[in-house]
Amino acid sequence: MAQAAPNFCEPLLSRNLKLVEILRRMGKRRNATAGEVAIAWTLRNPAVTAAIVGIRSADQVDGIAGAADVHLSPDELAEIENTVEQKAA
Repeated sequence: MAQAAPNFCEPLLSRNLKLVEILRRMGKRRNATAGEVAIAWTLRNPAVTAAIVGIRSADQVDGIAGAADVHLSPDELAEIENTVEQKAA
């Protein structure tokens, strides 16, 4: 039996689900999706010059197309960074 990817197993799974909720909350305040917030955060990294985002259907474009218009505050960026950097308990 193949082992599941570590990000989908505890303890990392709980940390990742917490991150999803943070992204959803931030998106809701901006009428954006969690995916758009995640892409906006990724593009704020000075080492990133572009984000290659895959979709499986045309309907999924609506959930990511607005990422360029999402501007995160320094506090929001810090909250995302802190969650990503947290070591799983």
